[in-house]
Amino acid sequence: METLEKYFSDLIAKVEGSSDITNQGKNKDGFFLPTRSVLLKHLNVLKDLHAKPLAKPMVKDAWSFVVENLPPEMLVLSPVLIIQIRAMLSPAGRNQRKPT
Repeated sequence: METLEKYFSDLIAKVEGSSDITNQGKNKDGFFLPTRSVLLKHLNVLKDLHAKPLAKPMVKDAWSFVVENLPPEMLVLSPVLIIQIRAMLSPAGRNQRKPT
């Protein structure tokens, strides 16, 4: 069965092995952005925290950065993973703890 942890691990391997994704990037405002390092940081957050309900804001931010900076051909998802990604990004349910 496909899991998000394996998917994110595979993406980490693809980024590490890619010659197209480097640390010579720039952000929207034109400032230096070490794209490869930041992508790896966000992918590790996704791999480690995707199932943690209290980490949803961090996971959503990490996913947004990954989607914005990775080529679409690297982000291909199976139907099973699409359902899991949607669940990962959905708002917290009523039964989950809220920060006080």
